[in-house]
Amino acid sequence: MIAREYPCVYTWSEFSRDAKCCVVKIKKRIIVAHCIFLHMKLLLFGLKDRSVREPSRALLFFGTLFLSASEPYKEVVKIGEALMARIAIVSIMLEVNSFCPVTTEEDFLKSCYLVGNEILVEAKKDAPLLAREIKPFIKAMDESGDWTPIPTICTYYEPWGPIDEGFFKRYLADVRKMLEDADKEAPLDGVYICNHGAMAATHGEDPDGELYEMVRDVVGQDIPVVVTVDLHANISELMMEKADIIISYKTNPHVDQPERAIEAAHVLRRMLKGERFANSRIRLPITPPSVRLLTAPEGTYADALRAATKAEEDNDALVSVSVVGSFSFADLSKCGITVMAYGEQAAANEITNRLAQEIWAGREDFLVRLTSVEDAVALAVEAGESDGQKKVCLADVADNPGGGGCGNSTGLFLPLLDASPKNILCGLFSAPAVAAEAHEKGVGAKFEATFNDPAAYDFTETFTREVEVLALTDGFVKGRRGCRKGRTMKLGLSAALKIGDMILLVISRRMQMYDPALIEQFGLDISSFSTIALKSRGHFRAGFDIFFENDEIFEVDAPGLTTPILTRFDWKALPRPCYPIDKDAVWEGAKS
Repeated sequence: MIAREYPCVYTWSEFSRDAKCCVVKIKKRIIVAHCIFLHMKLLLFGLKDRSVREPSRALLFFGTLFLSASEPYKEVVKIGEALMARIAIVSIMLEVNSFCPVTTEEDFLKSCYLVGNEILVEAKKDAPLLAREIKPFIKAMDESGDWTPIPTICTYYEPWGPIDEGFFKRYLADVRKMLEDADKEAPLDGVYICNHGAMAATHGEDPDGELYEMVRDVVGQDIPVVVTVDLHANISELMMEKADIIISYKTNPHVDQPERAIEAAHVLRRMLKGERFANSRIRLPITPPSVRLLTAPEGTYADALRAATKAEEDNDALVSVSVVGSFSFADLSKCGITVMAYGEQAAANEITNRLAQEIWAGREDFLVRLTSVEDAVALAVEAGESDGQKKVCLADVADNPGGGGCGNSTGLFLPLLDASPKNILCGLFSAPAVAAEAHEKGVGAKFEATFNDPAAYDFTETFTREVEVLALTDGFVKGRRGCRKGRTMKLGLSAALKIGDMILLVISRRMQMYDPALIEQFGLDISSFSTIALKSRGHFRAGFDIFFENDEIFEVDAPGLTTPILTRFDWKALPRPCYPIDKDAVWEGAKS
C-alpha cells in the first residue's frame, strides 16, 4: 500500500497536509477518516507542530487498511499516493527583441502549444517539439524517486517582438486555473518553470517576473519553485524574489539544456526534503553583443562561466552559480550581465563579487570584431576558385532569426549573388511564397521567383531571379547536433533552389541555421561546398564544428535587426550608461 520509501525528514505540516488529502477524497466515511487523522497526530507528533519525526510505517499501513475497509477501495486515496511529490510543470519560451513586431497568440499556436497530458505524451517521443529541458527533467525526476507530474501549458516561439498583452494574460490565467485545480485535488509539492527569461510584453517589461509571481501566489511561500533560464536571460528583482532558485545555461552555443534540467530536478529533490538556500546577485552595467558571449575557446565571459562551474564543484556551500549574459535587444531596464549564486550566504556573496570583479576588469573583451560585406564576398570568391583547398563559413549575424532577425535580409545575400562565387550554399532564407510555389511546380521545375514581396521589414529588398527546384521537404527535421539535438524543428514547406552558381535553401517559418540536418534534409553534402553563408549568430558553431575550424568562420557586418554593433539602435529603456555602448560607463562596485 505504501507507494515509496519515506524521506528520513518529514515535518508535521507535511504529514498533516497529506492526511487531509485522504480526508477530502473520502465520500461517506469522512468522520472515521478524520478520527484516524487525529489519532495519527497524537501518536506520531506528541511534540509541537513542525517537530521532525520519522513516520511510523506500521501506523500508516494500519490507517490505510482501516480506510479501505470502511469504504470501497476505489473511493479512497491511498496514503502512499498522497505522499508522492506532486510537481507542476510550466513552460513558456520566448526571447524578445523589442525592435521586432509583436509576438501573437497565433505565433505560439503554430509553433508549439501543448496542454496537460499532451506534454507528457510529447515528452516520450524520440524528438519532441518541447523545449529541450522538459524531457530530461521528467526523466531525472523519474529516476530519483516516485512523483506525480502535473503538466500545465508548455509553449514556444522563435525569438521575436514583445508578447501580446491579451495572449499573455490569457496564458497566465489558464496556467493559474490549472495550478489551482491541481492544488485543490491534492496540494502541490513543487513547481518547475522552464522559460527563456528574456521576455518583454506590450504592457510591461517583466512578464517573466509576472509568471513567477503568479505561481508563487498560487502555491504559497513554502512550496519550492525551481526555474531554468537561457544564458541570455534578463534577471529582475521580481524574478529573484519569487523563485527559490534560478539556474541558467552554462554553454553558448547552448548545448547543456539537458544537464541544467537534471540539475533542476536534483535541486528540487533536495528542497522537497526541507533544504533552502540563500542567494546573492550582482548586475553589472554591461550589455554585451551576443557574439561576444561564446563559451569557447576563451575570453572574459567564457572564463567567468568556467570559474562558476569550478566554484560549484569545489565548494559544498554552493548549490548553483550562474553568469547570465543578458539579451540586450530586449531593451529593458533589467538588462545587463548578472552573476547569481545559491547556497550558504557567505559563499554566495563571495563568488558573485569575485566573478563580477573579474568580468568588469575584462570588459574590453566585449568589443566587437566583424568582417565587412566586401571582404566576406572576396573570401567566398577566393574559396570558390581554390579547387577545394579553402573553405569559409560566413555568418550573417545581423539577420539571426535566433535573436529576432527576419531571416530574409539581403545585405549579404545580394552582394554574394551578384559576385557569383562558385560552389556556394546560402540559407536558411525565409520565403514562404517562394517555397509554396516550388512545391506546387515540383522538383526539376524552373520559374521566375520573386522574393520579399512585399519587403515587409527593414533591411529586406524585393528581388526576382530564375530558380531551379532541386529538392523539396515538408520542413520537419530532427536535430542531430548542437542546440537542437534530439528535438524536432518545424520549418514549414522548404525547398533547395539553384540560382546561378548558388544553392539557396528557402523555408516557410523563420529559423536560424542550428544544425547540419537542416541542410542534409535536402540530400546535400555540406563538405562538398567551398562556402556556406548562413543566418545565425553563433548556435551554428555547435552543429558545424565538424566542418569548419574557428579560423574559417567569419562574422559579417551586414545590416539587420540583430547587428552586434549596438550603437546603431535607438535604445529606449536600456540602463545607461552601459558598456560597450558607453565606453565611459562605470560600476560603483568595482575595486580600484
